[in-house]
Amino acid sequence: MIRSAHANRICVEKLIWLLRLTFSQKCYFGANMQTETSGPTARLFYSYSHRDKRYRKKMETALALLRRENLLSDWSDLEILPGRSISSEIRREMEQANIFVFLFSPDFIASDECWKEWKYAAELAAASPGIYRIPTIVRDCPWLDALNCDDVKALPIDGKPIATYLHEDEAWNEVYTGIKAVTEQIRRAFTPRREFINEIQSTEFISQDYIRIEELFEFPYLSRYDVTDISNPVRDNRIKGEDELLEFRRLLIHGQEKTGKTTLARYLFLQVAERGSPVIFVDLSQGFSGSIDTFLKRKYESQFDGDFSLWLTQNNKTLLVDSMTAVPKALEFLQRADPYFERIVVATSSDTYYSYFRDESRLADFEVLQIEPLNREQQEQLIRKRLQLSNQDAQITDGFVDRVESHVNSVVISNKIVPRYPFYILSILQTYEKYMPSNLSVTSYGHCYYMLIVASLIRAGISKAGSEVGACFNFLEQLAYSTYFHRTDNPDELFEIGKFVDQYKEKFFINNGTINRLKHVTYGMINDEGTFRSSYMYYYFLGKYLAGHSSQSKEIIERLCDKSHRDDSFLILLFTIHHARDNTIIDDILIKTLFALEDVPRTTLRRAETDRFTSIIGELPESILSRNSVNEERRRAREKYSELEDRLEEQQDNSDVDYENDHANAVYTILKNNKIMGQVLRNHYGTLEKNQIEEIIGTIADSGLRLVSLAISNQDELTDQIAYISERRPKWSTDRIRRVLELMSFLWTLVNLEMVVDAVNVPEIRQAIDAVVQREEMPAYDLIGFFSLLDSADSLGELERDELKRLWEKHNDMFIRRVLSLRTQAYMNTHRSNVSIEQSVCSIMGVRYSARLVG
Repeated sequence: MIRSAHANRICVEKLIWLLRLTFSQKCYFGANMQTETSGPTARLFYSYSHRDKRYRKKMETALALLRRENLLSDWSDLEILPGRSISSEIRREMEQANIFVFLFSPDFIASDECWKEWKYAAELAAASPGIYRIPTIVRDCPWLDALNCDDVKALPIDGKPIATYLHEDEAWNEVYTGIKAVTEQIRRAFTPRREFINEIQSTEFISQDYIRIEELFEFPYLSRYDVTDISNPVRDNRIKGEDELLEFRRLLIHGQEKTGKTTLARYLFLQVAERGSPVIFVDLSQGFSGSIDTFLKRKYESQFDGDFSLWLTQNNKTLLVDSMTAVPKALEFLQRADPYFERIVVATSSDTYYSYFRDESRLADFEVLQIEPLNREQQEQLIRKRLQLSNQDAQITDGFVDRVESHVNSVVISNKIVPRYPFYILSILQTYEKYMPSNLSVTSYGHCYYMLIVASLIRAGISKAGSEVGACFNFLEQLAYSTYFHRTDNPDELFEIGKFVDQYKEKFFINNGTINRLKHVTYGMINDEGTFRSSYMYYYFLGKYLAGHSSQSKEIIERLCDKSHRDDSFLILLFTIHHARDNTIIDDILIKTLFALEDVPRTTLRRAETDRFTSIIGELPESILSRNSVNEERRRAREKYSELEDRLEEQQDNSDVDYENDHANAVYTILKNNKIMGQVLRNHYGTLEKNQIEEIIGTIADSGLRLVSLAISNQDELTDQIAYISERRPKWSTDRIRRVLELMSFLWTLVNLEMVVDAVNVPEIRQAIDAVVQREEMPAYDLIGFFSLLDSADSLGELERDELKRLWEKHNDMFIRRVLSLRTQAYMNTHRSNVSIEQSVCSIMGVRYSARLVG
């Protein structure tokens, strides 16, 4: 029976499909996969005087066998084409070479150009151990004197000039043998190429400086989630270093954009390569095509010197894959690469992982780690490294680090705006150092976000020239405003980005290319559905719109001020104030703060109020000075901060609840408004009048002291509270209840004092803080003034010591003195200061001084 053409075509297609399947199975399962013959791994550069060109030709003849066996390629200036720059061509070829042959003769030594090539090769060799400089002595000359202390080994043997050999072929055979040994060493050395190392060492954040990864790298907070206990199925196990990380055979690391995935992959490459273990780095965002062996060979030869076929025979090979995407080719690549490597580490975005890879059976062997924001300890170490790079000749004091960290935390806002990832921390630091605004209408706080946004827009392809950046800003402001109303009026409905774009184009000009660039997969501002990529982008542009349309937005801002205890309102107000050109919103916030607890008197912390703490004070130790090093104490303090933040994030944020109890709403309103006012002091002190600054400081302090008053009850109130609790806890004794209430009241007092200090502590307005403290003349303000003085100091000095002595003599009160002492000792534990000053301070407080461990 004769087949139809259609049936024949189907038969042929099936045959081709079976052949492809068979080939792919062999590629995947084959233990000894064939690769293309490797090209020459040794690249030789001739440096010679043209008067010695016959020796160069002789040497080319002597090395012909190495070229034929594909072990060597060579280059001389004779290959430069007419019209090309001689110096640039020579420099380019020198940077590609790993063997330099210098034909030494009197003419070579006399040539300035030859000597320049010798010097440049020495520079290249100093930067890369895989480079060989071989003086080849062709004629008798003072080559040892020319080399001076540079004791590189020469050819022929013992540096005997070739011209002096009775049989010249004997000399060339010695040269051949020496060069062959070098090529064999290069084939087996697998040395990283310096241009690739330079590329992979570079860091990516807003910076005008070239900084290598190793100078700033802080190992990320990596979490591993295990199902190990039925009663508690999810447990967070932190991976603490690269050694522990590299114990995994198959590992997938995911995180959101700018979390440091690429930096971690690059750092791992550098670490593995430095240990001499075989490793390849693959960025899959550049795609995967062709056979796996050809692809890997191409990657290897762009990253290493040495023979790829020999490299494949090495044990314990590592594959590092960055930018793992959801395209089918990515998984195909991993499958085909699997037999080659003992260890594979893959980095991908969290969105990609959860959407495509979480339930992928082909990744069943992969352990999964997630990149979390840095904790406080890691953040401090990163800040120290960056500050030290910027101030290499200066001593970085602990107090200076604290102040810089305070700036960073004011932008991060407990991970609610900018997550505590290295990219953002470093970018924030860079804006403070390099990009402070010349236009005072843009605050330093807002400018930090501005720089992050503009940098992302430029990387997404938005032109700096013309008005395209302005068009983007206007589009994003309008989008944020529409998003706000959509969230308020239709929270359960999907935002229609297409409808918004159509309405926007009716009023403004913007081309589709610009909108598409705003959706750039890596550097875009918004996702395809129109949502903002990061919280700070949404709040930044919404605040900018509200500030720029104050008359239209008046009712919205008033509503936000009324609900400032809610997180969303608080953050919108924060950014609106930073963009505002007047102080209207600041005045509204001040008024609402003043009246939040107007029926509650502020505490003074005089003895009549603090006598109730007598028993608690008596149980506190007089000395808490630690023998540990300052570094260890700072680490412990940051660890406690991180634990506290984690607990707060796990709990429901009660500030978003509207209570029937007016006092409860007032408490949260004061706490949030004081944070807002603290940000205003940090970032607007240069544009506010001194009396306005003092008013803000006084409002923050007074409202904070009213919060303290809520917990400091008189004797009648305390009796009523004890009776109330006794009814609900009949097994508790009256003394136990009294003790718990006193302890809670004591802690509440200290916590609120610290929150006031944190809000007003801006070193630049020290004079205003002192003026408010002196005007009020009460113990509570004295404590606030001294605490802020400590927190703004680089270290304990004469000013801090003298102020402590003044307050110690002024307040003959056990509560005030013990609080002053404990706060000062806590500062001494975590800050390095002059020993004589510390001894003097201890003498004032009546505390025994003892030296600490150094470290």
